[in-house]
Amino acid sequence: MASIFKKVISPIFGIDENQELIRKDIDSITDEDYQNSIGAPVETQNPLGYNLDYVSAFYMVIQGIIGTGIFLTPASVLNSIGSVGASYVLWVAGFFIALFEVLVYVEFSTYYKKRSGGDVAYLEQAYPKPDFLVPTTYAAVSVVLSFSVSSAIAFGTFVLTASGTEITTWKERGVGVAILTFAALITVYNSKWSLKLANLLGFIKMISIAFIIITGFVVLGGGTRVKNPHNVFKDAWKGSTSNGNGIANAIINVSFSYSGTQYVFRMVGETNPKKTKNLYRYFIPGVVISIFFIYILLITVFYAGGGTTVEEVKAAGELLASHFFENVFGSKAATKALDSLIALSALGHLLTVFVATSRTLRECGRQGVLPYPRAWTSTKPFGTPVLGVFITWVVNLIVLLAPPAGDAYNLVVSIGSYSGYFFKILLAVGLLLVRRQRKQQGLGYQGFKCPLIFIIITLVFYLFVIAMSFVPPNNGSLIGSDVTFFYATYCFVTIGLLALCVFYYYVWAKILPSFGGYVHRTVYYILPNGERGHTVVQVKKDEVEKFDKEHDSLGRLLVDDDSENNATSSIEQVAFTVDSEKKA
Repeated sequence: MASIFKKVISPIFGIDENQELIRKDIDSITDEDYQNSIGAPVETQNPLGYNLDYVSAFYMVIQGIIGTGIFLTPASVLNSIGSVGASYVLWVAGFFIALFEVLVYVEFSTYYKKRSGGDVAYLEQAYPKPDFLVPTTYAAVSVVLSFSVSSAIAFGTFVLTASGTEITTWKERGVGVAILTFAALITVYNSKWSLKLANLLGFIKMISIAFIIITGFVVLGGGTRVKNPHNVFKDAWKGSTSNGNGIANAIINVSFSYSGTQYVFRMVGETNPKKTKNLYRYFIPGVVISIFFIYILLITVFYAGGGTTVEEVKAAGELLASHFFENVFGSKAATKALDSLIALSALGHLLTVFVATSRTLRECGRQGVLPYPRAWTSTKPFGTPVLGVFITWVVNLIVLLAPPAGDAYNLVVSIGSYSGYFFKILLAVGLLLVRRQRKQQGLGYQGFKCPLIFIIITLVFYLFVIAMSFVPPNNGSLIGSDVTFFYATYCFVTIGLLALCVFYYYVWAKILPSFGGYVHRTVYYILPNGERGHTVVQVKKDEVEKFDKEHDSLGRLLVDDDSENNATSSIEQVAFTVDSEKKA
């Protein structure tokens, strides 16, 4: 069965003049390598190496999720929702949404175990038609919005605070530029060592969090200078709000604190192929569950030691964790230690973002929809996606330095966060489409199936967040809470940006070819280090028939040997009828 299936699905791999490479590809194909669209070719031997083991995956989830959010948002959530009891409900609900989202990713990862990039690879497979539309849109948005300046800013802020230096906008930005550059350089130089540094920072973070939690138990036991630590939990439901805007803000803050689960799925192809399925099917959800318990304990600790009343906890805002340390230890040294911890946490998160985002951008390039696809695909000279890291650094640098502090910066960050929900909707729906495609090909599941109800719940949640962002503030004003203009500006700008991408696609894919007398075709290539990818080329209409005779449905140059040509032709007819019809 396996040998027959290799012949059936071999068009997903490449053919060029180096036939030995192709034969090695075909010999390594299994049923589990099946791809249904003409997206980026599977790399049976990952040129980036296999550096993601259980330890690195554990800390990648930890660093991706536990950034600065859990230290800065508990009081904001409490202030928005009104009561301690209601805030716990939101933190529990947020966990289930995060877990369901992970399970959607897990099922995708079981189908495409040799593909990195996460969302970009899965969207490519789920939406093969219209040709290039979803990959083009995702690639454009990913390049423009591939930033995580909040981590760089947070690092600068807390480093300056811990050192006792006066905080100014340009001092924050200066430290932010330095840490961005450091993260970019180490990610470019060596993937293995960038992950090891992230692991070390993650270990320090976990030890520090364990210390905070243990200290919190001592506080609750009455063993510290904090008086009445249980007072905040009395009348736990008093003050609960029914205001839609307040609830929406609280939900978004909780969702932000749980975000980051997607990063580890951008490195699926860099895990040991024999361990990939179990690592993602069991281990990653287990780590997310453990983070939930850590969050509940931290929130309880901060509530108990952050103030003697609910009003004091609410008033603490982003300084709640600092208030906890001051109240417990009564010294500035303690708060400086916390500031240092948050700075290291931001650095760990930033490293994770650089490693993961560079993989996403490389996959966008391998699809052929970005300019200079071979440059995106190449891993020279260090065995890392150099161009992806460089672009991530440049975009972060621009967002960090170009917008003036305040409105412009907050607007750009909000656009980046808001646009992600649209692609999450496409991803959840896309999983159902992939299931249908596999069923049509006579294929089943690969060891895991996300329950349909979980997919529906995530879809409802994403739609809720998108819709609630249009709900005006409860004070009756149309001015945003973090900007001095219309509160929903970022929503309209995001929708406009996505619409612009779709418009550009139709101009590029339909209008220009119609006037120019050409059609688009994909051409397969193999680089010297074994990297594989596609590039989109223009073929004059009077040359299409000749091009199609010389290339298979995935753009691979057909060999001269008649028997191999015939075999390839037969394979295409069996496995990729849809693609062949599309070309015709």
